[in-house]
Amino acid sequence: MHFQSITLALLACSSTAFAAPTASQPYSTWMATSFQSKSQSKIDRHYVANVLYEGIQKAATLHQNASLLSYASKAISSLVVANGTLLGWDPYYYSLDDIRVGNNILYFWDSEGRKEKKYEIAATALRKQLDRYPRTPSGGFWHRDPQYKNQMWLDGIYMAETFYATYTSYFQPDNTTAWEDIARQFDLIEEHCRNKTSNLLVHGYDESKMAVWADPVTGASPHVWDRAVGWYFMALVEVLQVYPKDLLGYGRLQGYATTLAEGLKKAQDKTGGWWLVMDEPYPGMKGNYIESSATAMFTYAYLKGVRTGLLEEGYRDTAKKAYDLMLDKFVKHEKNGTLSWEGTVEVGSLSGNGSYEYYIGVPLSENDGKELSNTPTMSSVASSAAPSATGSTCSTADFTQFPTTDVACAVGGTSGVPQNYSDILKDCCKTAPVESFADNCALYCLSVDQSVADLQKCFQDGGVNAAMIFCSGNNTATATGTPDSTSNPTASGTQAGSTSAQSTGAAPAVVPTQGVSKAGLGMLVMVVVSAAFGVML
Repeated sequence: MHFQSITLALLACSSTAFAAPTASQPYSTWMATSFQSKSQSKIDRHYVANVLYEGIQKAATLHQNASLLSYASKAISSLVVANGTLLGWDPYYYSLDDIRVGNNILYFWDSEGRKEKKYEIAATALRKQLDRYPRTPSGGFWHRDPQYKNQMWLDGIYMAETFYATYTSYFQPDNTTAWEDIARQFDLIEEHCRNKTSNLLVHGYDESKMAVWADPVTGASPHVWDRAVGWYFMALVEVLQVYPKDLLGYGRLQGYATTLAEGLKKAQDKTGGWWLVMDEPYPGMKGNYIESSATAMFTYAYLKGVRTGLLEEGYRDTAKKAYDLMLDKFVKHEKNGTLSWEGTVEVGSLSGNGSYEYYIGVPLSENDGKELSNTPTMSSVASSAAPSATGSTCSTADFTQFPTTDVACAVGGTSGVPQNYSDILKDCCKTAPVESFADNCALYCLSVDQSVADLQKCFQDGGVNAAMIFCSGNNTATATGTPDSTSNPTASGTQAGSTSAQSTGAAPAVVPTQGVSKAGLGMLVMVVVSAAFGVML
């Protein structure tokens, strides 16, 4: 899941009490105004932008910065037209990532006197989508339909449940069915993803056990990815702020939070941070590293948990150690007096094979947009990308939308596909033709006469970056036919499962221009964390 902007939101939740001695102003507002000074596109409804603007809102509110608060308010208002239509949102395209904007809408509806009817309409439309949202047989929300059928990810809990709980607290506080449903989402994650020894949780699970990475017995993914755990820890702390204490679900959620807090404290590196891939034996292994976004997320959740009485006071020291590391290692002081944030992994997803090689192969993002010379696999990819695909096209391509329903593997990248990868695929795909799709940003072939696992291994042995490999079917699956020669190899840029149907609170389905630059979002964490040591919002 994409993230570079949580930095700003997290610094907004610490106080100046923990600011560096040389800081000339609170890090939260400093980071927020630094973000404003960097080249960014217009806000969109995507979760990345909206988590960022929540950080700006928190920083502005804490430090009574009217200018910043107005900036955030106007940005959110621009997403909702007067009749309550949420621009760019399709109510019949089901992705938990698209629910996250509801938190921003509810905040300004509440803080500005609950007078803005358009916000209430838009939030209600998002809430009603959850009533018809696709679910696993056990009642869990799919992460996205149809790409991640029967899959639940830790990321999705943060995207949906924080809004679901906040909306319920405002409009349906006595709806015990809704409260039980919210707790059920956490219950399912705990049942399938929690390691009872380490107290950490793997990235997600597939209830159908059909995903290429799914454990054949439990359906769980193989690794603990730091940022997924960060999303989940924050979701627990945020939902517990509004969950009724007299309901049974409250005790369960509080237990999940305290257990995770214990596990994270044990997993904290001596430097104060946390490793990208957290499950043993990977901390310290070649390619692994201390990653900034999750380090900030954990810091935020610890501090808010301590302040609101959910966690023991002793965890403040755990957070302080992490905060000091962030200031020393991840905050960059620019010559023009602004701040930048470094060390954030660009994305983490279960759309591929979920392997260790996948996670460590994803590049880092920096606010200043520099090329990542310390990531040779990605720099070599960029230097030899196929000229037929443009970066602007490929940056929004969905490589999980195959032009076939048969079992297949693909290679795709935000800068296109390196020219030498075509030869690798031709060698690995045996008799299956290699075809392009996603506007020439990706190549694929059917898994003919070999399993998905064998095909993926051949790709990687040939030199394909694991982060660029996407497959359908589980590890043992094979194709049942051959590619349809009449299929359109470049027609997978649309959202499968979407429709042009409209309802109140929704706009026609469109693929919006990415708002907050994914090369400049690493600042979000720093804003929230710099407000979290005192009066946290």
